[in-house]
Amino acid sequence: MKQLYSVLAMMLLPMLLMAQGINFEHGTFSEALAKAKAQDKLLFIDGYAVWCGPCKKMTKTVFLEKEVGDYFDEHMVAIKVDVERGEGPAIKRKYGISGLPGYIIVDGDDNVVYRFSGAMPTDRFMSHIKTAVLNASNDNSLSQLADRYEAEKNNEQFLRIYLNKLKEGNSTGYTDVLEQYLTIQKSVEESSKEMVVLLADHSDEIIYGGKADEIIHRNYGSDAWKLYVRKDIREKYQKLPRNMVETTTDYAVAKKDTAILEMVLNRAGEAGAKVDEKQRERTYIFFYLQTGQGEKYKALVHDDNEAFIQSVDVDKLRNQYVNWKLKLEAGDSRAKSSNPYSIRTSQQIASMVYNYARFAKEDEEKSDVMSWMKVAYDIIPGDSKIMSQYAIVLYLYGNSKEKAVKVMDEAYHAALKSESKNAEGIKADLEIMKVGGKIYLK
Repeated sequence: MKQLYSVLAMMLLPMLLMAQGINFEHGTFSEALAKAKAQDKLLFIDGYAVWCGPCKKMTKTVFLEKEVGDYFDEHMVAIKVDVERGEGPAIKRKYGISGLPGYIIVDGDDNVVYRFSGAMPTDRFMSHIKTAVLNASNDNSLSQLADRYEAEKNNEQFLRIYLNKLKEGNSTGYTDVLEQYLTIQKSVEESSKEMVVLLADHSDEIIYGGKADEIIHRNYGSDAWKLYVRKDIREKYQKLPRNMVETTTDYAVAKKDTAILEMVLNRAGEAGAKVDEKQRERTYIFFYLQTGQGEKYKALVHDDNEAFIQSVDVDKLRNQYVNWKLKLEAGDSRAKSSNPYSIRTSQQIASMVYNYARFAKEDEEKSDVMSWMKVAYDIIPGDSKIMSQYAIVLYLYGNSKEKAVKVMDEAYHAALKSESKNAEGIKADLEIMKVGGKIYLK
């Protein structure tokens, strides 16, 4: 009888293991969102990459906990999103996933309820999850407040509640809400401690030229504010000039507004930045890249890309790389601690190519993309990452899918040989390419 129980236990064990932990959906994102809406649950998005160590750690530990799975079964639908493949790149852009693993929680109407990121113990993970559920079930949930914003944006009390919820949910990109509140509110004196704390709490949303900027300029350094800008609050205000450069630039990108961008360039000196013509050009290159203005982006960078790549001595750099590899294999300690110019140059070219390739439409542009990437590939032969990037360029812009698959296969074997963390990702792309699937620039 004991043997029978043992056999049954062994048969049931895989089923029991499958029942524990988070049950992730295997369909499309839209299907998972529809399921969450139909079941009146939240949708948990786990943004990951196949090479991400912390992502794997969460998958093998916290996500397998029975306590976590039970809670998710009751409150959430969950889906894993590879931010580098399939729907992933678009989802990453849509929700602003940056650090990995990145977690986004939305309601059935696709309103962001909460966001957080990183590997962490179960108790901390579940604390975030329960906070998200609590926020979503509250009468003043983020999604409900977002729906009410246009109708109630002149209601001071409503806006203060909304700002508090945005902060609690680790939200980003709500500068307009902060500015609207500061513009209409009558209850908080500029010189008060409450105003000092309010602006410190939302310092990551303060932009040049806004109402918050005006209030700070009028009051920072005043006798009243000196009483309150202390300790941790002082640190936030000290970081504010540099933060405002980044925040206002991001705001200009979000609004696609070059007037706001010009304000950044004119006032960046307050953060200690030196803005010359080259820096101005680099800022506009970034702006056009981020706003998807491909023609303007290509017009600014094409000739510089071509000039830089023509100046590269491929043979010299390749020899430097080969010699460095030989020293590395021989155990040379100096080689282990160095990052050769050949590698840096190849990576710089690859980055230039990938940015330009996003907007390549004409045959001549595609030809440029392939020839430029070939230079990066030739400089450091056998490097799995550069090889895989070259394979993707060939796959997207070349005439021979077979050649692209061959290069990607070589990249995969090179990654295995060097025990590179990129091996899994390269293999995933290789399998997609073999069946003619869709590949994205990364």
